[in-house]
Amino acid sequence: MDSIVTVNASTNGYLSAWFDWNQDGDFADEGEQVFTDTQLQAGNNNLVFTVDAAAYIGTTWSRFRFSQQQGLDYFGGAATGEVEDHPLTVTGEGLSVRYYPNATDYTTVAFEDNWPYTADYDMNDVVVSYRITEILRDGNVVKSKIDGYLGAVGASYHNGFAIRLKGLNRSDIDTDTSRLIKNDVLSETSGLEQISNEAIFVISEDTSVYKLDSCDFHRTLMSCGAEDVQLNFTLHVNIKEGTNTSSLMSMPYDPFIFATPDYYHGAGYFQPGRKWEVHLPNYEPTEQFDAELFAGLGRDVSNASTNTYFKTAENLPWAIMVNDEWLWPTENTDLLAAYPQYATYAESSGEQAQNWFESQFATPDKCYIP
Repeated sequence: MDSIVTVNASTNGYLSAWFDWNQDGDFADEGEQVFTDTQLQAGNNNLVFTVDAAAYIGTTWSRFRFSQQQGLDYFGGAATGEVEDHPLTVTGEGLSVRYYPNATDYTTVAFEDNWPYTADYDMNDVVVSYRITEILRDGNVVKSKIDGYLGAVGASYHNGFAIRLKGLNRSDIDTDTSRLIKNDVLSETSGLEQISNEAIFVISEDTSVYKLDSCDFHRTLMSCGAEDVQLNFTLHVNIKEGTNTSSLMSMPYDPFIFATPDYYHGAGYFQPGRKWEVHLPNYEPTEQFDAELFAGLGRDVSNASTNTYFKTAENLPWAIMVNDEWLWPTENTDLLAAYPQYATYAESSGEQAQNWFESQFATPDKCYIP
């Protein structure tokens, strides 16, 4: 299929461009260079190119290099010119695309890992921001792409982070083409959890490995400085052809944390491993969770018969989601101290103070500012 791209050149020169057709995070594969030293005139230039027949459906990236030099690769320096990367979406007949929260922004999920106790309740033990792109064919989801980054690790315990696509089974996933890319490196596996029947993707088995040696925590203490993000990830979930996805839960799916196996995770639990999880309020745990942990300990009032999970009697959860790149509390700062209106929001079951998370309602000096 032929497509047209309009390139605005500031002066005369040569354009080379690459498209990551197989969405593996690089431009090194055969057929991914679509323009080679194409001569441009100053102003708008309409260029025709052919989409690779084997291009994967979904969102990906392109790279354009404009210079007075020829023979440039997609990497390396040049004496003149500029480089621009642009996102694009590959679709086809009968295909449609939808996003969460939208095409360019992120939703943020933040966890307190002292469940079933609230302890410091700083809600920064694991903080992840991500967005989802779903590709549908005739209304049926055929692919989901999840882009995100690890915002903070304010935990002394070791926690993994995963996303469950409830309503899909592991057998529904095309394991040959699904992939997980972390920090621009293709992982050996897609992260699809082999011990579960459900479609659960483990992004990180242990988020604490992304702490810097100079800090006890990652991006929760201003005294450590505004550290750079240490984990960026892209998860490509390709669903087997013919799979009925009508039971797939709506985006943003089910993000959760779990205890990293073989590490201490609190008195009474010691090394619970995958049987300990924390989900968003009223999201039931996965099949790996040990139901005996719902034993009325601490402040948790989970009750499977009423579909109540991971909440206190005051409706305070151990995980929250904000459809924004949210400023989380600093280390050992109670969420209610950082965002006083959250108490009203929780106690009213979300009916009041719905903008509690906005920075204008935050207590000065109580939130981490990257």
